[in-house]
Amino acid sequence: MPVLPEWVNFHFPPKIHFEIDCTYKTGNFVKQIGSRIILLSTQKEMENPDELTIIKTSLEKHCDGVIVYDDIEEIPSYKDLDSAAYFARIANANCIVVYGSFESINAGKAISILATNDGFAEEIFSGRKNIKNNPLPLVIIPTRPVMGNEASPFFSVVDDRDRNRKYFANEMIFPKLIICDPKISSGLSTTEIAKTGIAILSASVDSLLSKYSNELTNSNALRAIELVSKNIVPAIRELKSVAPKSALYSASILAGIAQSVSSLGLCYALSLSATTITNLDVFQSMSILLPHVMEYNLTSSAGKYVLIAKALDEDVSNISVIEAAIKAVEGIRKIYLELKIPQRLSEYEVKKIDLPGIATLASTYSFLDSLPRELPKNEIETILVAAF
Repeated sequence: MPVLPEWVNFHFPPKIHFEIDCTYKTGNFVKQIGSRIILLSTQKEMENPDELTIIKTSLEKHCDGVIVYDDIEEIPSYKDLDSAAYFARIANANCIVVYGSFESINAGKAISILATNDGFAEEIFSGRKNIKNNPLPLVIIPTRPVMGNEASPFFSVVDDRDRNRKYFANEMIFPKLIICDPKISSGLSTTEIAKTGIAILSASVDSLLSKYSNELTNSNALRAIELVSKNIVPAIRELKSVAPKSALYSASILAGIAQSVSSLGLCYALSLSATTITNLDVFQSMSILLPHVMEYNLTSSAGKYVLIAKALDEDVSNISVIEAAIKAVEGIRKIYLELKIPQRLSEYEVKKIDLPGIATLASTYSFLDSLPRELPKNEIETILVAAF
């Protein structure tokens, strides 16, 4: 479900600073956006504390005030967001700097809206109250590649009432600035790199398959796929090397640009619902479900699959379109086999009894209107059964 005006087919306003070992420059960049800073991170995602200290010191040097807000433990609830927004208001903050991964970024986007608008999280994100004022400016410093979430104008939060994950999109929540420093992710484990890289692939495929995609978004998504396929193994084998991690950061930004204009799709919907009902995180879910979703969409999106196969460096010469499309799925599975990534939900202790609930929640997400063909809930469940 696109968040851009119908007459615009490509719009990406955030500024991006991409440089290895650049966190000490943060204050110099941010002072152009705000002077009273909330530096936000969830407790679980406060990785690489040395870099966080460098960022805080740089902000203090160039801004009037900096307060670290780390009261959110892991997954932000409505109550967490309301408390943080109240804190931002009484602190007279005029900019939020997010340091973290998926959940920290979700929280930062939500708080930026709540801090400037009357109403509670439950009212605003359920649509019962409109957003009247611009959000606080948002600067995002991802501690790892985040499959494009660092660049996109949407987020998800957990509803306190039913504990389900709710999705929200609005053009106003594009970040003002994204600062990417691959050095921050130096402590990632091989498992974390693997699932993060595959999640970027999943988000890129989702945006490619969107009926709202175009040549501009496709070029970004395909380049992201190419970068991941060529760098994910070196990033794992050469843990101390920054270059392949830098390529994964680039791929994540490109995936974010693509999905911001087209849309995410079935992989993301299933992953959001799986994180609600099971113990999987969103990166694990995206990586498990990708090949199964690709197999389902193969015949309806064969032409785009040929492009994916080429991005994966598969030989598609002198074969039919369908055969070339199959090569795309095979190319993805080759990466899984090389990295020894599980391809079944059952390997992560997901229970079969959970599948109908995952399908039901996934079918409620508004962005599924971007799918290349209509997808009834029973077919979503069939995909999950195949992935089990």
